[in-house]
Order: sequence, then C-alpha cells, then structure tokens
Amino acid sequence: MGQFSTSPLRATSADALQHLPQSVVSMRRQYQAGDVSRWHSHPRTQLIYAVSGLMMAETQEARWTVPERHCLLVPADLPHEVRMVGAVDLQSLYIAPDSFAEGSARFCQVLAVSDLLAALIARFCDLDNPWPVSEHAHHLSRLILLELAEAQAAPLALPFPDHPGLRRACEALFSSPSQALTIDGWANEAGLSRRSFTRLFKHQTGLSFGEWRQRLRCQAALQAVARGTPLARVAASVGYDSPYSLTAMMQRLL
Repeated sequence: MGQFSTSPLRATSADALQHLPQSVVSMRRQYQAGDVSRWHSHPRTQLIYAVSGLMMAETQEARWTVPERHCLLVPADLPHEVRMVGAVDLQSLYIAPDSFAEGSARFCQVLAVSDLLAALIARFCDLDNPWPVSEHAHHLSRLILLELAEAQAAPLALPFPDHPGLRRACEALFSSPSQALTIDGWANEAGLSRRSFTRLFKHQTGLSFGEWRQRLRCQAALQAVARGTPLARVAASVGYDSPYSLTAMMQRLL
C-alpha cells in the first residue's frame, strides 16, 4: 500500500469497474428524469447513493424508494432495475463481497446516509480509483464500511407477497394508491377470509397490510413530489384528506 496516490485506473462503465483490482471502487454520474438502468446485476455489492433526487429500485422480491440522503445496498449478483424520478445526482460504490462481515449485505436495504458517511463517499469518489491503492483511499474505504455497519435502515421497502390473491390486491393498490377498501374488502378481492388474509400477508411480507399500504402511499407521494406535483394534489392521489395528514405520515416513516 503506497504512501501517495498514483494514476487512477480508469473505467468507462459500471461493468468495467467490476474488474478493477481494488476491493472498493467508485463511480459518479448524473441522470435525467425518466432514465432507467434496466435489469442487471454486478459481481460486487453495490452502494447506490442519491446525493439529490429520487430513485425507484426493484428486484423480483420487493420495490424500494431511495430519496436523497439515502442509499440502497444491493447484494452481489442480485438482478435489479433502477428508475430515476426527476434529475438524480448519483454516487455509487462497488464493494467486493468479502469486505463485509459474514452474514451482512445479504439483502437489499435502504439506509439513511449520515453527514459523515456522505462526506466519506464524496471524498472517496474524488480520488477516482487510484492504483496502487493509496493509504488515504484504503482508510477511507474502511471508514465507509464501518459507517455502513452503523447506518439506520429506512422503512422504504415494499416486499411482494407470493400468494396470487395477495399479489392482485397489491397490484391494484400500485395502480391506484388512494383506494379505500377495508381489509374485509381486500380479503374478498383476494378470495380469502379476513383472518387468512391478514395472517398470510404478514407471513409473506413481514408487514401488516396497513403498514404495507402506508409504505406504498409514501412511495407514491415521494415520486409525485419529485415530479413537482402540488402537495394538496399528491395527498388526494394517495388517499389522504389533507397535505398535513400526508406530511405527518411521511415524517413518521422517514
């Protein structure tokens, strides 16, 4: 490990970065509204940090909202898709899976980015992947991993149930988050008793139906706000009587 940085090993794409010899490499990029990084995976764990803007990420099992000052940790080899809602200033790190403690970074999760973690990521990106790895870059990468281990998970994941009836209910809410059916009504739509509906939903998603619907409405509201929709219209579109009640719900979640 050298005392000073030497020339960076440059890579022109996320795919090329995977083959650099460093255990942690970085990339920063700006995206326009509507840009989509279609289904893909990486051999490294990816940290996707929204410096500003809003991203929507999806795997086969769940969907995540990633607002600014949050990051999404995507395990190695997990297929995912990322959509940009509004302009997004993105910083990404690609981390060798063996850099994490055993058992960690096995699942997708949204993490709140502290001021310290944000500064560490920005400084690491500034170094532009030096090789041989400088002492500075090495210690920055270790500090980033330590801060990630302490980062707070944000309740912004929407797990998908497997049961066809539950899936139909979820897809109906995706299409129209303001729907005000009772649990009895949704159970009937799913072809289940109320008791079976609530138990099965909790078992397959880890959330009550009410918690899941609240997260969905928060996701939909964040997207609408990022597109510039007035808050009163956003509230009505996701089933809230006033901007105040919507804001209170989002503050509780975020």
